[in-house]
Amino acid sequence: MPLATFHDRFSTLCVETLKSSGLSAWGFVPREAFLAACAPLPPAVREKFGVDMARGVVAAALAYGEGPREPPAWAAAYGGPLLGLARFARADWYAELAARLRTSAASLRSRMRAEGLDPGPARAWRYLANSGLPEKELALRAGLGHLGRNGLVLVGGGKARGGPGAAVVLGLLLLPYALVGEATYPAGQRPEPAAFKPGGLCGSCRACVEACPTGALGEGGAFIRELCIQHWTARAGALPPAVERAWGARLYGCEACLAACPHFHPDPHAQTDRGRLGPGLPADFFLEAEDEEIRARLRGSALGLGWMEIEAFRRSARLATALIDSSS
Repeated sequence: MPLATFHDRFSTLCVETLKSSGLSAWGFVPREAFLAACAPLPPAVREKFGVDMARGVVAAALAYGEGPREPPAWAAAYGGPLLGLARFARADWYAELAARLRTSAASLRSRMRAEGLDPGPARAWRYLANSGLPEKELALRAGLGHLGRNGLVLVGGGKARGGPGAAVVLGLLLLPYALVGEATYPAGQRPEPAAFKPGGLCGSCRACVEACPTGALGEGGAFIRELCIQHWTARAGALPPAVERAWGARLYGCEACLAACPHFHPDPHAQTDRGRLGPGLPADFFLEAEDEEIRARLRGSALGLGWMEIEAFRRSARLATALIDSSS
């Protein structure tokens, strides 16, 4: 089969497979754009994720929902105030997205074999979510949405335009063959330059800026990471005074800017059984349980990632408990 014909057929099979993947949005990223976005990464990171092996790249988004309504059964053994979890962390939506990408890759490889096409080595197929690659930038380059003033990708332009807006997790499917044709961008349209500018879809709306309790969303699209509560929720150490004052009863994540955004629409039909934790966990669990038990209980959840620090969760428990005590 001529090489051009092979790539055309591969692209067609990829599109057909992704249409039945259960993903909320997806689009192709040209390899040149992918390599440019990954150029600043350290060589070790590029090697870890197979950047230079990739010939075709799919950026994907999965809408998440409200998550479980109750904490897990084991949490009933502990008391204290309930420490809140952001909706994206109430279940492991990143694992769900990676699983759907993995299933899509397996299906695509199977369809290729059925047509006598070589799918290439398995190690050249990568399915990533919450990885060290610039998933946000690649989602924009794939035309999945616009960059909101809150710094998040608004997929599909929000509910008014048929999309979940910022209520998504992002991931990538790296492939060993190039993707060609109109499928390079949804409906053959390249993303407009405005998609890469903070607030390009937001107009004069400043709801997220005004809702941020610490002023982390500065003027002109500036983001002050040191003032972002989300940034600190899994990092141990002393908190900036403004962050500590606004902490409240949070455990992981901050949704202040999301909750205020008119383009934030969690999917009421979204489902996953992976890493279900519910709306929050009791403070006493983090104050009384040993590190080993905490790791075991959180394993397989959005709070079970290796870079998260247990001491950060303990600090959240102490802050919430002190807040309750001071107000009683």
